[in-house]
Amino acid sequence: MSHVGELGVAGYAWPARHGCEDSDVVNALKLALANAPAYRVIPGFERSGALTVSCFAVANEIEAQIVVRGTRWSRYGLARVSDLRALGCDLVATDVFDGPDLLPLSDRHVDVIVCPSPAGTAGYATLTKAERSSLRVSLGDRFTAVLRAFGPRRTIGDEAGQVP
Repeated sequence: MSHVGELGVAGYAWPARHGCEDSDVVNALKLALANAPAYRVIPGFERSGALTVSCFAVANEIEAQIVVRGTRWSRYGLARVSDLRALGCDLVATDVFDGPDLLPLSDRHVDVIVCPSPAGTAGYATLTKAERSSLRVSLGDRFTAVLRAFGPRRTIGDEAGQVP
């Protein structure tokens, strides 16, 4: 992974802070749908917002482990930018805040845009249970394909103080 088209991204498709497991695509999709309006600030997505997967840009596995150790997560996956683009995804550099504070490693943060949020969709939380379920079913295959691009999830061990 040495040239720009092949830089990797360490994906946090299912951040531990939200209590999602790697196998729980439905919860990851629910989070993406709930957060979609925040992406209306990105040119081209002003009307709809976007479904995204949050990541950090890395050059290789060792760098991914170092980045993951600098976050609150311990599980991650890796995908090549070229593979995500082949799936039709855009990648957009975004800042990450915790309240008013810019988080460390924000300069490496990338959102993988899986797809626009369905046009005309009211806020996800305002939809009926049946409407939310139908929406998730319609987007499930696309969202799952992108998450699978991140390959098997890896877990950073509890090796106290050891940096790979």
